[in-house]
Amino acid sequence: MHPLTRPALHWLALAAGLSLSAPAWALEEGNASCPQLDFGVAAPEPTLDPEQVILNADHAALEQDGLSKLIGSVRLRQGDKLFSAEQMDYDDRENTVRVNAESVFRNREMSVRSQEAEFDLDSQTGVFHDSEFTMPSNSARGTAGRLSLNREGQAEMEKVSFTTCAPDSHGWELHAGDIRMDKATGFGTARNARLDFLGLPILYAPWFRFPIDDRRHTGLLYPTVGDSDRTGFDMQVPLYLNLAPNYDATLTPRLMTDRGTQIATDFRYLLGRGEGKARYEYLSEDKKTGEMRDYAHLEHRSLLNARTSLAMLYDGTSDKTYFEDFGGRLDLSAITHLERSARLTYQAPAAYRVQALVQDFQPLASSLVAVDDPYRRLPQVLVDAETRKSLFDTRAGFVGEYVNFVREDSVQGQRIDLRPYLRTEREGAAWFARGQLGYDYTTYKLTDTDFSPGQSTDPSRSLPTFSAEYGLRFERITGSNQLQLLEPRVFYLYTPYENQDDQPVFDGGEPDFEFTQLFSQNRFLGRDRVSDANHVAIATTLRQLDPDSGVTRFSASIGQLFRFQAPRVTLPDGTAPDSGATDFIASLDYRISEKLRTVMAAQWSPSENEFNRTSFGFSYRSDRRRLDLGYRYRENQLEQTDVILSTPLWQRWSAAGRWRYSLEDEQTLDTQAGLQYETCCWALRTSYRRYIATTSGDFSSGIYVQLALKGLGQIGSGSGLLQSDSDFYE
Repeated sequence: MHPLTRPALHWLALAAGLSLSAPAWALEEGNASCPQLDFGVAAPEPTLDPEQVILNADHAALEQDGLSKLIGSVRLRQGDKLFSAEQMDYDDRENTVRVNAESVFRNREMSVRSQEAEFDLDSQTGVFHDSEFTMPSNSARGTAGRLSLNREGQAEMEKVSFTTCAPDSHGWELHAGDIRMDKATGFGTARNARLDFLGLPILYAPWFRFPIDDRRHTGLLYPTVGDSDRTGFDMQVPLYLNLAPNYDATLTPRLMTDRGTQIATDFRYLLGRGEGKARYEYLSEDKKTGEMRDYAHLEHRSLLNARTSLAMLYDGTSDKTYFEDFGGRLDLSAITHLERSARLTYQAPAAYRVQALVQDFQPLASSLVAVDDPYRRLPQVLVDAETRKSLFDTRAGFVGEYVNFVREDSVQGQRIDLRPYLRTEREGAAWFARGQLGYDYTTYKLTDTDFSPGQSTDPSRSLPTFSAEYGLRFERITGSNQLQLLEPRVFYLYTPYENQDDQPVFDGGEPDFEFTQLFSQNRFLGRDRVSDANHVAIATTLRQLDPDSGVTRFSASIGQLFRFQAPRVTLPDGTAPDSGATDFIASLDYRISEKLRTVMAAQWSPSENEFNRTSFGFSYRSDRRRLDLGYRYRENQLEQTDVILSTPLWQRWSAAGRWRYSLEDEQTLDTQAGLQYETCCWALRTSYRRYIATTSGDFSSGIYVQLALKGLGQIGSGSGLLQSDSDFYE
């Protein structure tokens, strides 16, 4: 044994670099990685001295000029690195190693087997000939006719191949005439590169550059390809621009055979106290309409100082049908308005908050007329304050609002709403009590009242409000050692009646009767109407918690209002609810197991003995299977079902599908079907989709094909069929 102390060795990083060149949005794969080559040399444990070099051999012969020949089970070890060969020449004078037979290098990240190797321990440069390499952590392997590396972390390879497939597989393989890698710049360059799939070349590049670490670099991202009857053949080729450490951009040309060539620009930035992103899409002339089409989007959030924040949002399109033609998703085609707003907020913790807002909307739905558009707020100012300290468990507070509402061909004007209150709260280990006494004063200054004959120009309203709430908390440990909580509560609200028919409706509305409405101070949304009230709400919630994870395994709530008097305040053309008991509101969320979950909500009318609104969801999730069942019903409005299924079929084949159906209209809303063939290193997916693409109910369809090369990237695009969204029933 000959111990030597030398500088630490630098070794190859090519395989790691190639694996990191895959984009961050590469698909998650369900199958296990492919088995890789095993060179029969275990990764060594690091030595205490990372600079110490240890040589072991069965035989050692010292020749002239400091040359030693090591024969039989030769091991060169330094730190966590190991060189293994049957024979090795070591030159003590030049401090070099030469191997003229098969040798294996191994560390914790990779292994290299070569037929000839030379290494200089002083300069830390070396050359490997006819080498194979593997990366166990990334399930990748490759070959190189010649591999050289130096102290600075630069590597050069000739006649290179790289893949994540098994040694006996020809799924996909990347070939290159030569590859040069530089750890200092984080870049690699390849010349005469060719991508083979199933033994056939599918892509060729005379030269390209790729990242070898997680730093951002300018370059082309993988293209996406699709086809639909609204755009025709659709291909996008993104170009990423790393402009600075705190901002970047992406330029995406989009070729649509039925529409033309669109250019999309995405820009992101990160400041010391803020962040934001912007997107602009531009099509100079739509082949179908002959017009220019564009879309702009901006989001910005920042802290101006420790207490002041700014948020801005802008969305705008050239026309109302932009998302119907280019959006490609059911939710985008259903958008009716785009918001533009700027919000400035000043927050004094535990004291008060002041917020100023300007807000505008662009209408999109062609079926709506101007009077259906939301009012613009130019501006809105909100003040919310409460005393920091309490006196006899009571705090004083104030909520104030000023808004200037603007909309063409409508009554317009200003509204001031002032709401001082006193709030008391007391709480024990098993109970709580709350009470609030408030006063509401609202006044208007209106213009353009000609659009509403008989409308007063300065209506006002003054109303007191009183509420009280009391609740109990019961706890017990079940037989399965889970914590169970029972929380009954009662809530009383009183607000006297005042006729408000002379007040306009700027932002007023009546929400769905849900569980939160049982404890609301007002039956209406906004401040245009304050409902008279004399009712009590009784509700209870049962929850069961897992003691180990804290996850709520079971939660069920049920409640009901009892009105001592029928409310008389209504919206225009609205109807007031009756006195007496209301419908029951109930909800259930049960996580049956780690894989099974069911969610239900219902509104049941005891007087009519029927459900007015119900929703149901059931989901099963495992590593390879998914089943989602959804049902939603609203009386005289809709009745829809939703089914999502994905499952393996046979060996490497799997299928997925989704079907949204309207029972009310007896019409399919969205149909998707997909088929996938997947191996351990590549997957081929194809899917078909037909969905409602416009607000008028027109359908669109498309075919999608995607080839995913695991560890490298993907070619083509998917329809989102396998996304794990469950918004329909959750």
